Amino acid sequence: MKTKRHRGRLSDKQRAVINDLFQNGLPESETLEKHNISPRRYRQWLENGLFTQEINYRIEAAMRQSKVVMARWLPLAAERLAQLTISEKDETARKACLDLISMHKTDVEQEIADNPQLQNQLPQLSGEKASKLLAVLAENDTEPQASATGLEK
Repeated sequence: MKTKRHRGRLSDKQRAVINDLFQNGLPESETLEKHNISPRRYRQWLENGLFTQEINYRIEAAMRQSKVVMARWLPLAAERLAQLTISEKDETARKACLDLISMHKTDVEQEIADNPQLQNQLPQLSGEKASKLLAVLAENDTEPQASATGLEK
């Protein structure tokens, strides 16, 4: 997102308000009250390009930082979740499987959104085929399982 670069300086009070919002985590209303800023004055500040630009920069920096944290911990979280799929507790294993599937589905949806050409390459599943698959899965679910994985009869 390219924005017009505004020249000038933020006042010390504006900088203090922004710091309380982002670094100290105070809610907007508490921050304004703490610094004795009226809602009208705050709206005027928001109309000021430099003030808004600094807020937008801080938001982008916070989003970037959260992506870095997620990127750092996602492999470990995925590994732990995969380990839970073989849990002795059926409900835990079931939920872990569903979470892994939904994570993969979200990744695939994002990839398709980023590259619309992939959408035409994915196989389409008709309602009739989906119903048949669900019926087979439900039938297998009611039969006694011969193995721990539940994939063999």
